[in-house]
Amino acid sequence: MGLQKYSVVRRASRFSVVVRNTKGEYLAHLTNSGRLLDLIFPSSTCLCVAKKSAKTKLRLVGVPISKRWAVLIDPLEQTRCFVNAVNAGAIQWLDGWHITGTEVNCGESRIDYKIDRYRDNATGFIETKSAAMLLSGDVGSFPDCPTVRGRKHVKTMLRLAGKNRSVILFLVQHPDAEYFSPSVQGDEQFVSDLAGAIRGGVEVRAIKMSLSLNGDVVLINPDLKCIIPEFMSTAG
Repeated sequence: MGLQKYSVVRRASRFSVVVRNTKGEYLAHLTNSGRLLDLIFPSSTCLCVAKKSAKTKLRLVGVPISKRWAVLIDPLEQTRCFVNAVNAGAIQWLDGWHITGTEVNCGESRIDYKIDRYRDNATGFIETKSAAMLLSGDVGSFPDCPTVRGRKHVKTMLRLAGKNRSVILFLVQHPDAEYFSPSVQGDEQFVSDLAGAIRGGVEVRAIKMSLSLNGDVVLINPDLKCIIPEFMSTAG
């Protein structure tokens, strides 16, 4: 990606941010619906890429936090990295599984991926969540605000776990994250539902990826440790 540095002026809406450089102010498209209060705020530095659109000429993709790394906050790039990693066989816990569908209609919810394992005709589903927030210096976390949609997805994944492999996958984006844990402060009910889903057979996984300042999205850990309140998982 051809990254360009800007300074944040203000969050204009849920999906747009006013940014500035030496040439003026611009409206950047933000594809991440989270609040991102620890990353996107007035005078913070952000990274954008050019975008062909009548309304917005830029897409905000990251926030630099060191001389080498940035937090990747663009779900489009996150999912591209995940799919490429699966296709390359880089995620061991998905060995033998293939992505065979996207945005799959599962009753009241659309789930991100359908997966199949051909050798035994096994079927599964993966729902991904973008985890850009960092808590306590080394904890990648989600959500940063109440998520009705997220709770709905958890219930759908629990229902699917009866006859399928069911995985809720957190895409941890912060370079400093050492493990993942959901945020009780962000949405206590989501965390409770997630713990219940694990008891019902849903797998909770995390992978860590970050954006390098040269524009590459890098998979850093394909099996990041998860710690779930009320239900301790040692995956990773």
